[in-house]
Amino acid sequence: MQPFNIEIFNPSFVLIQHYNTGVIEYAFDYLSTVENSILIAFDDNVKKGDYIRIFNDTDNYFGYITAIQVNETIQGFSEIRFKPFISLFDAPILFDTTLQGSQTSLEDAIAGYIRAYWINNSDSAQNIYGLEVETISSTMDWGFHITSDQQGLSKAIINFMSSIIKRALTKYQVGLYAEPDFQAKKILVKIGVKDYSTFYIEADLPNIIEKSIVLNETTQDVNKLVIYDQADLVTNIIYYKHPDGSYDTVDVNRLIPVIFGTTSVAVIEGGTFASAAKEAADQQFDTDSFNNLIELTVQNDDELVDPENIAIGQIVNIITNGTSYGSILTGIERSFTTKLIFGNIRLDLTKILKGGGI
Repeated sequence: MQPFNIEIFNPSFVLIQHYNTGVIEYAFDYLSTVENSILIAFDDNVKKGDYIRIFNDTDNYFGYITAIQVNETIQGFSEIRFKPFISLFDAPILFDTTLQGSQTSLEDAIAGYIRAYWINNSDSAQNIYGLEVETISSTMDWGFHITSDQQGLSKAIINFMSSIIKRALTKYQVGLYAEPDFQAKKILVKIGVKDYSTFYIEADLPNIIEKSIVLNETTQDVNKLVIYDQADLVTNIIYYKHPDGSYDTVDVNRLIPVIFGTTSVAVIEGGTFASAAKEAADQQFDTDSFNNLIELTVQNDDELVDPENIAIGQIVNIITNGTSYGSILTGIERSFTTKLIFGNIRLDLTKILKGGGI
């Protein structure tokens, strides 16, 4: 791996420090904010909130400084801790639930909230200098079944990162990609699907140094939901989940064994029991895609997997022992080798297959 250049800019894009370093370790997880750290020569002008760019001919990382600590072992050096730029959007917003399923695309909805909270906010101090947004795709008929906590209202306070941004990637492949331009003094955040194609990886080939597959234990999930009307607790609708992940009220092509659940719903004024039942079914069954965790380690210059160019949000089919696992790239770890992290499972591990045992 080539040496890295490190540049630190203040929020107005004024260069504060330039430094060169050798091999670094870098981790990026779209689903779980990872704080990285790097050791550089101490500079009193470097502040928390400054931008940091770490790059060479093949890698380019961009984030903002979260902490600075003087190193007690190496005199004259400090440890800089930083997060990816999009972590700045990890904040509460007032969300209009009627946007779901409306004529507004998911990309435009996300862009609108970024403009409202970080570009054109009435509190100018809250706005991010030079920030711009651009949509690169248009995803319609989207929804995360977000509802207001108050009956009859259409607004809800949610976390923008966990409720919208992360789920947009794992459910619809819509990602946020920050591209700084320090000469033009701007940061362009592109919103959308980068590549609709599917990338195939043969995980049994010798170029795969290490592999790990975690599968969600779907047989323990509810696949039949009986929904009663709270008005009489007699009227009911039954929803069934099918092997392809779809769900409806049709009692064919069922998942076996049957894992059933029972609930009741209240019908709001002007609504119907059928629509209330459908909403309950949506909340039970409509989960994000790619409920797995697949990790593949390859050489940084691997020509088959091409880890330098595969992008977050890329859909993949990973083939091992004749079985194909669909997933999506959600994280990466770079050092002397590259670990590619696929899927939306992180800690709720249920079934692990490793190494040659796959």
